[in-house]
Amino acid sequence: MTTGRDTPLVHLGDTSFRRKDVIAGYHDMLEALAEFRDADARPWDAVTQLEFYGALRSAAPDIFGSGGRVSADDAAKRARTYTSALVKLGFVDDQRRLTPLGILFIGADNAALDGFDTRCSITAENSAVLRGALTYTEEAGGLRYFPVRLLLRVLHRLGPLSTDEFALAFIAGARVFGPDVTAVADGVRAMRTGGGSLTEALGAAERTLEQDHYIVSGRFTPEAFPNGKGPAFIERYRVYLDALSAFREQPDAGTLAQLRQAVDHGGPTVKKRFDPVGMLPGLRKKGSGALAIHQEALYPQWHGEAAAFRHAMVDLFNGSRTTALVLEYLDNNLRILTATGLLSVAGNQVSLSSAYARYFFATVDEDMAVPAPAPPSAADRVRGLAHAFGADALARTDARIIAEEAIDPTAIQGFLEAQERRRFDEVIAASFGPDTVRGYLQLIADDYRSAEVNTVREKAFRGKPTVPCMYEYLIGLSLYYASGRAFDPRAAFGLSLDGDFLPISHAPGLRGDIEFDLDGRRILVEVTLMDPNTQRRGELEPVLRHATNLACEQPDSPTLTLFIANEIDPNVARIFGFARVMEMRPTDGGAGTACPLIVSLRTADWVQIADAPLSQVLDLVAAEQDRTDVEHLNSAWNTELVAALRALA
Repeated sequence: MTTGRDTPLVHLGDTSFRRKDVIAGYHDMLEALAEFRDADARPWDAVTQLEFYGALRSAAPDIFGSGGRVSADDAAKRARTYTSALVKLGFVDDQRRLTPLGILFIGADNAALDGFDTRCSITAENSAVLRGALTYTEEAGGLRYFPVRLLLRVLHRLGPLSTDEFALAFIAGARVFGPDVTAVADGVRAMRTGGGSLTEALGAAERTLEQDHYIVSGRFTPEAFPNGKGPAFIERYRVYLDALSAFREQPDAGTLAQLRQAVDHGGPTVKKRFDPVGMLPGLRKKGSGALAIHQEALYPQWHGEAAAFRHAMVDLFNGSRTTALVLEYLDNNLRILTATGLLSVAGNQVSLSSAYARYFFATVDEDMAVPAPAPPSAADRVRGLAHAFGADALARTDARIIAEEAIDPTAIQGFLEAQERRRFDEVIAASFGPDTVRGYLQLIADDYRSAEVNTVREKAFRGKPTVPCMYEYLIGLSLYYASGRAFDPRAAFGLSLDGDFLPISHAPGLRGDIEFDLDGRRILVEVTLMDPNTQRRGELEPVLRHATNLACEQPDSPTLTLFIANEIDPNVARIFGFARVMEMRPTDGGAGTACPLIVSLRTADWVQIADAPLSQVLDLVAAEQDRTDVEHLNSAWNTELVAALRALA
């Protein structure tokens, strides 16, 4: 039985913000909000909303500045609805000021990670999305509850869910079954075993007592066919259903004329809810008689009993509205939930992807109370899971792993890492093999703004990352392959990955893009698609800073840095070369000085070099460390080195 139409369908985001790279979009908005609301004591109203949207268009013109002029009313509305998703996740308060959780999301502060995060190998950004999603609340039948906790408990009972089952459980579950784990799980199980569709399940579950009375008696009431736009629209439903029933029972010229008139009078609202054009194909044919139209009708139970026909019409009314909304919300909900780094949608199956998370949530299942006594506070929302579910949650999870897998306590970390590495290799082998990665990088090398590159982004990456983020990921994979898979890519990549190991946002500016150990060396790789004329302003300082900090952190180990870009500014490459003779101090509060070795490579060069074993490449690069005379550093040494590296392949 439905809990009532006042219970909303669950949507973590907002459909007005139509971006596939939703996480990058949230970054844009939060960074703009942080600057806009800094020292601004004004309330969040139509005036500040309008001003903020203007600031947002200036801060991210490629995304929010397109589409020409926007009216003041529309701009304020967009600012309000776009940021509503940030409120839901707890990244901003209702006055659109950043909360500690929002600061964690854009600041990517690894110091805020707890034991759960590190065991799952998720970033601070993933953790912020997870914390926000787990503390997001809705109301159903006057009861506040946690939708994501409800989903996790259903997953624990039923295992992986199809996307239709996920839509029923997460988006519509509390609306049609109430916020009860057993009821929702039973509803999904019934759809699964009965072989029914999502539309059928939603239609059946959405029927109200008033609709049941209509099915039995045939008496139309406004309560049976509600519409939020008012009685005029409900009257159009009544007129159409009366005319349709009369035509179904007695098809003649008179009832056909009434039916055509009801369709015209009903307009879009009747066409959307009852699809007369699709269900009565003969209506579109000129000269079709009443009997021909009646014979071709496609409505369910058209030739059945009157009550069965009314039953089908009620389900059509419910399904056409509810299913459309559920499907509209589905993609965005999945994008946000997979951004936690824990949920996978591979093969259209929604499941917990992290090996550790599966054990953890099974262990704390009974502790994840779905009803919520009160809305979460800012302090509640920023707490990590190791604190949220009790200090012993991690210990209890370890005990579960030991018991189920029959392993020694000291082997837990190695067991989990092996599970994740195995899954990573399986996932990328399916879509991102070595040849495929090199092919995608060559497309970027040719023209990263091309339609071909955007097609790769849409199809291979599901539209989630920006092109620069996608480029960073592909460079990282090519390094992984060139190394013989000798390092853990999840630990090496600075960017955030979703639950299917797809990139969702750039590495934060605190550290380098890619860092890993190989053959006793610490390797830093910085990648960019900045044009040469902007590299001095945008890349010179951060690359020098990251390379210096890394070298100072590891004074007893050799380090080297690769700078990879589509094109290289020659002055930038020359300055990077001279870094090996300059004693530079770290900027992160560390001690000592360093003279970092930095080599610059074009994407096209790296595509060729990546065929060679990475150990040989790095040996040749490292040989440059001691070549410090000014004449050499002022020569074409970088170009000559690249030629030698290409010869290795």
